[in-house]
Amino acid sequence: MGMWFYQEVILQPTEDIAISFLWAKVYRQIHLALVNSKDAQGVIRCGVAFPEYSDVQPTLGRTLRLLAPEESDLQRLNLADALTRFAPDYVKITTVRQVPIRKCKGYVTYSRYQPEATVMQKARRYAKRHGISIDMAKTLFPTAVRKTRYPYIQLESMTNHHRFSLFIQKQEAVEHPCEGFSAYGFSRRSSVPDF
Repeated sequence: MGMWFYQEVILQPTEDIAISFLWAKVYRQIHLALVNSKDAQGVIRCGVAFPEYSDVQPTLGRTLRLLAPEESDLQRLNLADALTRFAPDYVKITTVRQVPIRKCKGYVTYSRYQPEATVMQKARRYAKRHGISIDMAKTLFPTAVRKTRYPYIQLESMTNHHRFSLFIQKQEAVEHPCEGFSAYGFSRRSSVPDF
């Protein structure tokens, strides 16, 4: 197993401030910090994990874990600065630590789940295979029939201020060299240690 480092942000909801509200506010700042943390090649080298994640009773829990192959990647993220408005009252930020190899259960990926996107993929494949138009194929795959059971964070787009749900899917994965992460800290390929 390669060496990894991590830092945690623990949300502390109060009687007046719900956890969902805190997730929205904190994740917006994390998103900005990730965008600003790109390396010289323009790659975001920090990924996110949710140690209390469950899709049975959809929840993210209260802990956000940021992981990176190098300690300097997390230092560049500068969480203390990014979350200065919320600490120490609403979030607790731990120091950067080495991932405990003995506690590691394996590797996982966290990715954004978009019900519409999966319908589009199916429709495209079907249209190609059966030689029909994509629009026609789309009618064969009704969107979001199954109620999405993934936990999510309610965010607001910074460009057009539309509110949207960022559904988060966790999947078992194999150890994979870090190829970078999205502006939300996700990746379908770059896996992170699960502990």
